[in-house]
Amino acid sequence: MLTMKRATISAILVALIIVPPAHATEEPEIDIEALNQCLLEEVKTAGPETTAAEIRDACLIKVQNVKTAASATPDEPDEPADDSPLNDRIEGIKATQELDYVITPYKPNYLMAAYNPDPNNAPFQEAFPDEEIDFNPAEVKFQISFMFPVVHNIFGDDGSLYVAYTNRSFWQVFDSELSSPFRETNHEPEVWLQFSRKKKILGLTSRLTAFGFNHQSNGRNEPISRSWNRLFARFIFEKGHFVFSVKPWIIVGSRDGNPDIRDFMGNIEVRGAYKFDRHTISLMLRNNLQSGFSKGTFEVDWSFPIYRRVRGYAQYFNGYGESLIDYNVHTNTVGVGLAFTDYF
Repeated sequence: MLTMKRATISAILVALIIVPPAHATEEPEIDIEALNQCLLEEVKTAGPETTAAEIRDACLIKVQNVKTAASATPDEPDEPADDSPLNDRIEGIKATQELDYVITPYKPNYLMAAYNPDPNNAPFQEAFPDEEIDFNPAEVKFQISFMFPVVHNIFGDDGSLYVAYTNRSFWQVFDSELSSPFRETNHEPEVWLQFSRKKKILGLTSRLTAFGFNHQSNGRNEPISRSWNRLFARFIFEKGHFVFSVKPWIIVGSRDGNPDIRDFMGNIEVRGAYKFDRHTISLMLRNNLQSGFSKGTFEVDWSFPIYRRVRGYAQYFNGYGESLIDYNVHTNTVGVGLAFTDYF
């Protein structure tokens, strides 16, 4: 039995090495010894549904990545590694966005119990003067966010058009006296054109640049209707396991129910994220440059592994604009829950 198993593995190894990938146009230089070792290990552990071609392609990628990392010179320390968190996210998006019945995540998707010691009751008391509105400080906050590619390579080998939708909801699930209503739900569709050419800037590597349009509203009638439209740019940089993004915008069109939203939400958002040992910590800063930093906002997020794809998620928000109904109210909110997708 052992001899037969060895013969079977040897036959598979030979087939894997001799048959080139269908998509290869030229055979790269390969460390055959490392490839054979990888193939042997993969064949031993592969499931019954795994094909020989899948084993071969996986090992070719591993061997080539190891060789690329080993050949990097000290003169190029800032070159993005193939196994960087941002590169993994980019490759993950490429792998899922062309698959049928698969939704590609955009912003983090999470579900958490949140606590705000001073809920904003004023807009609802104004809208419903005959009702006693007193929201519970504890509620459930969740976000659903996904993206979809429309077309790739608009300008030669670069330029992709994307659309996305993000839903962020605040659910008074613990307030039985008010029949557990949704205090606020923000809808945020957007469209953008994205470029992915690499360029060194101030010690960072520019990976992605985007220009697009964003609409956000709470879908309510007056007097609690809130909405705004923005033309935005987004610049994403990386250095090792650190990712940094800058997102400036210009407000355009009408601002229903919130004509002064620029004074509180500002015109730029900066986010930094660092990943280590499957933990991700991110910090978001937002401010109106004309406010003298009197209306600043920051948000700290921490995601950590729990079980397989389910991650723990903790968030602290301090400032203006956690939701559109609270755009002009300073809030302090802390939340703990589960994340199903992350920034990377």
